[in-house]
Amino acid sequence: MLKHSLLILFLIALIGCGKVEDKPVASRPSISPGPPQHWDLGDNLIKYPLPSDVEDIYVQLKQAPGFSFGMIRARKRLSARWHEDHEMLIYVYRGSARFHVADKDFYSSTGDIIYVPRGAVYSAESVRDQPFDFLVMYQPVFDGNDIFYQKPTDKQK
Repeated sequence: MLKHSLLILFLIALIGCGKVEDKPVASRPSISPGPPQHWDLGDNLIKYPLPSDVEDIYVQLKQAPGFSFGMIRARKRLSARWHEDHEMLIYVYRGSARFHVADKDFYSSTGDIIYVPRGAVYSAESVRDQPFDFLVMYQPVFDGNDIFYQKPTDKQK
């Protein structure tokens, strides 16, 4: 009986509130990234093998308004680098690595996501001495000119 009374009071309160007036929504320009698309990372790993003469490569898969994404493939190490104008998200697609981002050191493995703010030096080294692959997203669109490499110290050589 008490439950029914509370339900009736709740419904009366809802009805008593009246209708909320619809306020016009400010129009904004429509930006369309295009139709939905699908990328099979496994196919792209086969299509873009890591050349034997380099330690790591970046393969851009797509550009959209405001961001781009692609893959970083590394043999055993991703050398220390930074971007002045780009921030990035890294999804560890395959492998385990010890990451260094800004002043933080941590371990990551398949399925982890790492945020790298613009200006932060980052690097990675394979934990199991095996290659690793990352899916990366840059914001704004990465043009290839905003990558700066840190010179290795005696300790890193």
